[in-house]
Amino acid sequence: MGFLEAYKYLDNLCKDMNGIGVTGYIRDMEQESNGDFYVGGWKKDYLQLKHYRYIRNQIVHENYANESNMCSDKDTAWLDEFYQRIMRQTDPLALCYKETRFRSSSKSTDTKKTTIIQYEPSQSGTCQTKNHPMTWGILLLILAAFAVLIFLYSPI
Repeated sequence: MGFLEAYKYLDNLCKDMNGIGVTGYIRDMEQESNGDFYVGGWKKDYLQLKHYRYIRNQIVHENYANESNMCSDKDTAWLDEFYQRIMRQTDPLALCYKETRFRSSSKSTDTKKTTIIQYEPSQSGTCQTKNHPMTWGILLLILAAFAVLIFLYSPI
């Protein structure tokens, strides 16, 4: 299979996922602020996708560009392999989703209900704190103790 054909297969698969294609996949990666933290090789895959989109655009739009002088069999193999990673859900976005959403939601529902702060996934996939009912009580107790200390040790 040639480079353009492999790119089209990948682009159509991405269109099925996001309605846009490879460009949409790249945008989704750009919107994941912690993707590089959670997924090894995130930045490399991101840069490769951008590079292959650039090559595809050059081949399609520029007179001088064609598959023989713009890419090699290794490039086609990478696109095929990335396609398979998406199918196996081992691509960067799938791995990030599993890491930030699936694991975070399972951690917040574990038996560790005695902690003061629980972490739940937000819409963007980053962690945010949710106040536990006991949090306000502890804060008021600390504040009251601080007020008593100030009252007792203040000069008369």
